[in-house]
Amino acid sequence: MKKSAISLLISAALLSPVTLADAPNTDLQLMPYPSSVFLQEGNTEINQDFSLFISGYSSERVEKLSQRIIDRVQKQTGLLLNNPIAEKQSDATLVIDIKAASTSLVQTIDTDESYKITSKNGQITLSSAYPDGAIDGAETFLQLITTDANSTSVPNVIIDDEPRFKHRGLLIDSSRHFVELETIKRQIDGMASAKLNVLHWHLTDDQGWRIESKAYPLLQETSLGGQFYTQEELKDVVAYARDRGIRVIPEINLPSHASQIVKAYPNLGSGDASNYEGTAEWGVFPPLLDPTNPDVFTFVDAIVSEMAAIFPDKSLHIGGDEPLYGEWEKNAKIQAYMKEQGIKDPRALQAYFNAKVQEILAKYDKDMSGWDEIFHPDLPKTITIQSWRGHESLADAAKEGYTGILSTGYYIDQPQPTSYHYRNDPMPSGLTVDDALHSGETFETYTWSKPRGKGSDRTGTLTIITDKNGQARAFTDYAGKPRAEVVVTEYEAGKRFVGHFDNFMSYTNFVLNMENGMIEGETSYQVIGNVRWPTFGDKTAGTDMAGTVIPDNIKPFALPKNLEKQILGGEMTLWAENVSDETLSVRLYPRAYAIAERLWSPKELTDEDSMYERMQSVSAWATVSVGLDHETTPYTMRVRLAGTTDVTALNTLATYIEPAQYYARNWIKFNNGVYHQFERLNRYVDTLPVESYRIRDMEKLALSNEEKDILTLQGDFYKIIANHNAVVSLMANNHAMKDSIPVAEHAFAMAKLGNLLISKKLSNETLNRAEFTKYAKQISDSAQPQDEIIVALVRPVEVLLQSLKK
Repeated sequence: MKKSAISLLISAALLSPVTLADAPNTDLQLMPYPSSVFLQEGNTEINQDFSLFISGYSSERVEKLSQRIIDRVQKQTGLLLNNPIAEKQSDATLVIDIKAASTSLVQTIDTDESYKITSKNGQITLSSAYPDGAIDGAETFLQLITTDANSTSVPNVIIDDEPRFKHRGLLIDSSRHFVELETIKRQIDGMASAKLNVLHWHLTDDQGWRIESKAYPLLQETSLGGQFYTQEELKDVVAYARDRGIRVIPEINLPSHASQIVKAYPNLGSGDASNYEGTAEWGVFPPLLDPTNPDVFTFVDAIVSEMAAIFPDKSLHIGGDEPLYGEWEKNAKIQAYMKEQGIKDPRALQAYFNAKVQEILAKYDKDMSGWDEIFHPDLPKTITIQSWRGHESLADAAKEGYTGILSTGYYIDQPQPTSYHYRNDPMPSGLTVDDALHSGETFETYTWSKPRGKGSDRTGTLTIITDKNGQARAFTDYAGKPRAEVVVTEYEAGKRFVGHFDNFMSYTNFVLNMENGMIEGETSYQVIGNVRWPTFGDKTAGTDMAGTVIPDNIKPFALPKNLEKQILGGEMTLWAENVSDETLSVRLYPRAYAIAERLWSPKELTDEDSMYERMQSVSAWATVSVGLDHETTPYTMRVRLAGTTDVTALNTLATYIEPAQYYARNWIKFNNGVYHQFERLNRYVDTLPVESYRIRDMEKLALSNEEKDILTLQGDFYKIIANHNAVVSLMANNHAMKDSIPVAEHAFAMAKLGNLLISKKLSNETLNRAEFTKYAKQISDSAQPQDEIIVALVRPVEVLLQSLKK
């Protein structure tokens, strides 16, 4: 049948799922966007006479902030300032007015970060109660500097701002791939510019121990690669972060992820010491520390003592995640000890271990934080749970009186659409769809199954309810997770369903074709991130199936107001299986700014089009002002690959492709036997940003019926076709890029198909079933991963195809 205008309008929602979102009240390119912005007429010019004056409280930390502002004004303007320090307040362009010193020498979770900016009458005032607010406000001031045809200036504005959440963090993994100190400091600069305030430093894991221990030196000396940070270097990073308003929390994995510990000191392990050789592989491994061995707690005490002398923060992260309990279950001594102590199972034994570790932490005035697995009612309420399992785990901890931090949905080691992260709010909320069947409504439920790159198939159910007016709503249940709404974008009962939702770890879009009560596996799939996974299944319940009902499942829990204070915020995680020192910033920025906005700005700020516009603007600002290298690193890497500075062909193709998203790259490497520390991360795919902004624009153009939009779209297709021979030639002449030639070939094929479909659209033609099926097969073939890359160009081409369907 011919696709209706309504269906096309619904399909547009895929580009911006929150259609009634709140956008910023000005066009100012700020991110995170402040709590309150009042834009007025006029501006304050920023020229060579720019100067700064410190009013009120000052200190070495404040003076360093002032010097950073001066340095960055010069970077942003390209001007050498005449006399940047004003002798009196009335002469200054920028006045920093801090009321008092911080209430504690060490920054805490409760540090006041509020600030105010007022720009009028040729002078800008940045005021705050304490230095941390001024540090955050300085970044807003620097983002306000803009250049137009007349001048470089700051608009007259009144900004009142404070963060929504107290904990806004980033985890950097230095254990799997070592990260140089210069790189760590550059990320701290980036964090400060995004108003993030916690560096969670993952310093130990199965593959390496990256902290100098003087008490147990074999930890670092026997680590793979031998790279580690000295204690003095660590202290220097802590001070560097402190100057920029950032807490540093170290993570020391206990009792799991302990391969390197027991490699260095086999007597601390629970299994056969001869098995402890360490590993360069990625994964989850058996070694666990022995909770019955007093030497283990002597070890923990010594390590915590060393960490306390380096990291002044109140919190110390013990990891505690992904324990494989096999060693404990097979160890006769441990089993006897559990029986003697009345410890019923391995989980209770881990809680027993953690309780003893908590006693040691308390000795050094530290509070424990850790992953979901440390949550246990036997532990004191001072512990903080960091959740990778999802909102329901966070809610469970909050209901028991524990504080929590969300990391689910912020795993930025995985390429994902930034919009997915932006929609992910740390505060647990209830079900957003009515899942009850009311009088006069009908429903159908399909039980589906899809493969994964590693492990067993994922299964679940999809239920679609149609109300008396023919409007459909839907939800899915799967993998033991709470019920989730699926936003319906296209639906014809018993024949076709298209709809998307955000699961606990990725963006997912159902594209299902049904016939005779079955999901057709050859043409049905789920898009996870940007990768298509074939989906099979059957109709298992429905109004027309006597005796069947809507399946039951747990519902997401909305925290009551009195418990919302237990949610401290969120934290991005940048695990390093597929991230090197060189590529770290490419994976992190600019989307870290969008996630930082979700953690800082008002909850109501949800407009995704505005987010993408401002994020790209801030990305350019960060390259110049902050000195981030996420924009320049891909160019450098491509020059190395091509052996020439003319990498125009590679850059052009990169505009229309993306790395395979979610865990797809990990699974491809695993299945190819290269899922380990020595797999090269210098390929074409490693130069790619996590998503293509141009493809997002092209999808919108493909939805348009305006000739000018269609011709603009056609221009992109022509560009890809014209680029084809040059990019294939570059790839063919470099062994490191030969495997990417199929990417170029599929992009070329999709560009040609796109032009064909445009010609039909401009001629007001539609496609018969045979033509549609033929072209859909071409798109499906080109949508498959090639050298860990997705030809994202398939998306606008498919929008064109759907618009021509009879």
